[in-house]
Amino acid sequence: MKRFDSILLRTFLYGLPLILLLAIFSYSYDSVPPVSANNYIILLENFAGFMFMSWMLLSIYLGIRLMFSGIFREKVLTKLTFIKERDEREVMLTGKAAKATMLTTLAILIFLFVLSCFQISVCSIPLEKAIDGKTNIISLGVKLELLENLPKDDAREAMQEQTIFSYAGLPISSSALILGLIIWQVVAYNYSMRRLMK
Repeated sequence: MKRFDSILLRTFLYGLPLILLLAIFSYSYDSVPPVSANNYIILLENFAGFMFMSWMLLSIYLGIRLMFSGIFREKVLTKLTFIKERDEREVMLTGKAAKATMLTTLAILIFLFVLSCFQISVCSIPLEKAIDGKTNIISLGVKLELLENLPKDDAREAMQEQTIFSYAGLPISSSALILGLIIWQVVAYNYSMRRLMK
């Protein structure tokens, strides 16, 4: 099983440049209609689709292996994060750096969770719907949704209000947020390790 995982991991890494090239090719020929495309382009697009599907399945398999196999996880992620434990001192420093990284990441996650739950909007409503002659309203709310794309309340639209300022959660996508946290983990650990080594 170890040899099989190693082969799949190498296939994943060495196949990454090919996937990027195929993605660029597919994007550049995306606007070409199937009627005007010649057989070579159609064949290459079919090959690209098969390669994307294979690479995605391989990514899912490797992700599951990283979660559930301690040996595989340690082998791969220690190289990815540049963890080196050559003696007892470095083992101890690795533990301290990992603790510092975990606590700062947890603090960032709590902060981002709070920001994602808050909703603030400043709106202007028609004069006939004004309350005590005031046409500007501030709305504060807390939103905690476990699923995306839930139906929205249309009560505000019924008031015909004009939004001046609105904040309804983090403006970045979940993919960008997860990628940012992965990069943060690696950078924060290595920074902590270098600081402790001095």
